[in-house]
Amino acid sequence: MSLKRDSYIIGSGLTHDGSVCLMKNGSILVAVEKERITRLKHDGLNDADAIDYCLHAAGITLHDIDLVVQNSNYGFFEYGNGHYHGPRHFTSTLDVPVVTISHHLAHAYYGIGSSPYDQSAVLVLDGCGSLYDECIDLKDALILPDNIPHDLLHLYVEKDSFYHYHNNQLSTICKDFSPFGLVLKEYPMHPTSAMHSIGGVYASITAYCFANGDDTGKLMGLAPYGKPGVYDYSIFELKNGRVFVNYDWMKTFRQPVRSQADFWNNFQYYADIAYWAQKETERAILYLIRSRKELTDADNLCYTGGVALNAVANAKILKENIFKNVYFTPAAGDNGLAIGCAYYGWLEVLKRERIKHNGSSCFGKVYSAGQIKTEISNFVLPDKLSGKLFIDTFFEHLPFFFRKEETDKEQFCMQFVISGVGNFSFLITPGKVSVNEDASLQADCVFYADSITFINAVNDSATFFKSKQKGNTFILGDFGYFLRVIRMEELVATTRKLSQEQPAFKKIHFSEESDVFAATARLLADGKVIGWFQDGCEFGPRALGNRSILADPRKAGVQKFINNKVKFREDFRPFAPAVLKEHVSDYFEFEGDSPYMILVAPVKQEWKDKIAGVVHVDNSCRIQTVTSESSPKFYQLIREFKSLTDIPVLLNTSFNKKGMPIVETPSQALSYFFECALDCLVIDNYIITKELNEA
Repeated sequence: MSLKRDSYIIGSGLTHDGSVCLMKNGSILVAVEKERITRLKHDGLNDADAIDYCLHAAGITLHDIDLVVQNSNYGFFEYGNGHYHGPRHFTSTLDVPVVTISHHLAHAYYGIGSSPYDQSAVLVLDGCGSLYDECIDLKDALILPDNIPHDLLHLYVEKDSFYHYHNNQLSTICKDFSPFGLVLKEYPMHPTSAMHSIGGVYASITAYCFANGDDTGKLMGLAPYGKPGVYDYSIFELKNGRVFVNYDWMKTFRQPVRSQADFWNNFQYYADIAYWAQKETERAILYLIRSRKELTDADNLCYTGGVALNAVANAKILKENIFKNVYFTPAAGDNGLAIGCAYYGWLEVLKRERIKHNGSSCFGKVYSAGQIKTEISNFVLPDKLSGKLFIDTFFEHLPFFFRKEETDKEQFCMQFVISGVGNFSFLITPGKVSVNEDASLQADCVFYADSITFINAVNDSATFFKSKQKGNTFILGDFGYFLRVIRMEELVATTRKLSQEQPAFKKIHFSEESDVFAATARLLADGKVIGWFQDGCEFGPRALGNRSILADPRKAGVQKFINNKVKFREDFRPFAPAVLKEHVSDYFEFEGDSPYMILVAPVKQEWKDKIAGVVHVDNSCRIQTVTSESSPKFYQLIREFKSLTDIPVLLNTSFNKKGMPIVETPSQALSYFFECALDCLVIDNYIITKELNEA
């Protein structure tokens, strides 16, 4: 195949969490997850939008492309490449070779292409991969099981694959297959993919607890709230170097979550399940890695696939020291397939020399200073954030309409959960009502509603609250007591008057800073919660300092504030500490690198209460180490914060709210900024604030 002076390869992953990578001369030029463009969480399948994004960012066209490598499970594009869940760019009129590879092979090439090792073992562990008869990496491998009937090969899928990379060659050592899991008995926890997959059963338990199996990190975050010993079932049978899912315990679990109210009303039940599932998953992962280590003398391991995102299990892998060195890929799930496809094209199809990756995972389009200023200057403020403004005003003024003479309970905790707006908690004691900042305090009464239903409810409180459940509203506990101690009619009248008479914001204010790092550090040290937007977007599920929400981890109640008023998500969700690498062992029981926020370690006891905003309920932290080489701007910001506070640690979480992909463009960042309680937004060298109208 003849090559131009510059060689361009497109890698495309067309499963869920779809993505596209554009490689130039063996290095990643730009890569993006489809959800960042379409704004649909976990979007995938058709790749036209993501390809257009990459080509536009690089300033080239399809006719500059030398090779396309793609992956999608089930079907292998036997009917052509021009259409897959919609029209694609690769029709017969385009003279570009298109190569299709199998699922675990794409994962594996992402591992070896982005890792720091010249030689290593590679483990792929996920929910399920390609069908047996579509795998192209079976040569000379140990195949498990070894007795699959030939006419059933198409019903078996990859569940884990083990490779060895040496002298620029990847060879397959072992592949374990599982029958596809047909849900005939319809147990609520039955996996919907491979029957004997670690990732598959973890996803099914996530769906049992949250009604959605996509966000398995949520189950990991819930686990520390669970209690040991509640369940003693063995989820997995571990034998002969293989992992099997037992099914005899599944029929005992008959209470899948049916609503947000159902989850909170049975919080401990689901937390205990999460604790048990996490421990069982760790047991299975460690067994599998020990078993695979017996098949190789490699000291290094590249670990990838969706299961490799489990930061708690990853820390156990390091602690067990099964391999001397382990590289955890930052986008271990299916979003990493596109990068693996591109590396396969460069290394295997074109047979070119491997260009070592620099460790960065920020591959998004970089917006110029001119583009950023134009988007800020042209941003149109909403005339009125009527729903959010009404609700915020209602709860801001609630303590002023308190009938203290009616309180007769020693303590009463009231929580309002308004989807898309936030969680509002109040503690009522004799003679006083105050905002409840204690996230561990159990609510005596919980009110769940969407924003429209809530506004209708309080405007018609005389009749509405006679019902315990109406439409999308759920009331759990003694709501009558709350109504008795609050002058509801006066509160609603005041709220209505204030929210109707003023627009949400008078104007947008922004300034260009000569030293944006020092200015932002001062805001953080003053307790402000900041949206931070710099350079190209991160690739993968974690914000690593380019599209982040940042805060001072010492600030009282900051974890609850961001969950409730900024991210609009569950109270129990933890946040990560971003720490200068040279100081990580001063604050955490950890030494080494964790640049991608996928390793967990305990906080040192003397810092537990001082940086409480980044410490989980079990005293663990999902650490991100920051260096000047990997993230120069983020490093400089944290260093400036340290010069003001003597603390080289910031709370870091992704710049999005629940159910929203991480923001990609300046205008998306601006829109979200005015939808939530962020204090300031920093885009490039610009600091943007909200100027509220006076009541």
